[in-house]
Amino acid sequence: MTEKEKMLAGMIYDANYDKDLMQERLKCKDLCYEFNQLRPSQIGEQTQLIREIFGKTKKSFYVLSPFWCDYGYNIEIGENFFMNHNCVILDCAKVTFGDNVFIAPDCGFYTAGHPMDAERRNQGLEYARPITVGDNVWIGGGVHVMPGVSIGNDTVIAGGSIVTKDIPDHVLAGGNPCRVIRPLAQKFAEQDLDQVMEIWLKTNIQAHGFITEDYWKSNEEDVRQMMPEAEIYVCKENQRVTAFIGLMDDYIAGIFVDAKKQSQGLGKVLLNHAKQIKERLTLHVYQKNERALHFYLREGFQIEHKQTDENTGETELLMVWEKNEEK
Repeated sequence: MTEKEKMLAGMIYDANYDKDLMQERLKCKDLCYEFNQLRPSQIGEQTQLIREIFGKTKKSFYVLSPFWCDYGYNIEIGENFFMNHNCVILDCAKVTFGDNVFIAPDCGFYTAGHPMDAERRNQGLEYARPITVGDNVWIGGGVHVMPGVSIGNDTVIAGGSIVTKDIPDHVLAGGNPCRVIRPLAQKFAEQDLDQVMEIWLKTNIQAHGFITEDYWKSNEEDVRQMMPEAEIYVCKENQRVTAFIGLMDDYIAGIFVDAKKQSQGLGKVLLNHAKQIKERLTLHVYQKNERALHFYLREGFQIEHKQTDENTGETELLMVWEKNEEK
């Protein structure tokens, strides 16, 4: 096998002294140098050079100089890709980015690794492990991604993170080493329905001890039928729903968090998502549900008026939040 074949196969290979690899790196560095000398206004020339450097591009992308990589042909980018200034990709193995990936300045993606023992390392030997970044990912400034890492879809990596292990879908992650901080809201899918309904029933029974269990159980099937008509966002952990919010236009039908995941900020995550996409939110909460009432008051909701729920005979409060009131 050639050293290049070993490199692409993930084997230990001679990175420093193999003439063919050295020549390929020099060719790529010359192209990067040429790219980095272009004026910011020379967008067409920049685009053409990146297409020449990268192994695969789609229609829309933007890479800001300075930018450096090792070989270029191992880099594949999806649609609507953006990479800010001063980024480096050591693409001894495949580095694949999905669609709608935004990368802040001073980021690095390093597929190359070296033996731990100095004797082999000093011989110029190294190995390469692929890096994969999913769709709709935002990577903050100064993030460094290590060999063999995969970053899931719809994930945000906080600035300054050192990513040494895989990061799942739909999370905010950060730190050194990078760890999951909290889940992010994602759209409800049909296969989530059973888990959502289980949380709906258990949470209502737990939160409303002043209402009989039979009331919630008798309404369960009607609610199940209404779920597909609602605008629902969920939080997940290991592919299992842990919390969800149900919206009907600007009305919050409810925020529900699995009993084992309460007091971990999931309700706030979902409410903040709703605040981002809505100008105004309304909801009803039972006056006796003091925990929920205090939560919504703390989150900027105002009590509009009281009324009696005809189905339960309990007093409920209409609460309203408007975006301009928090500015």
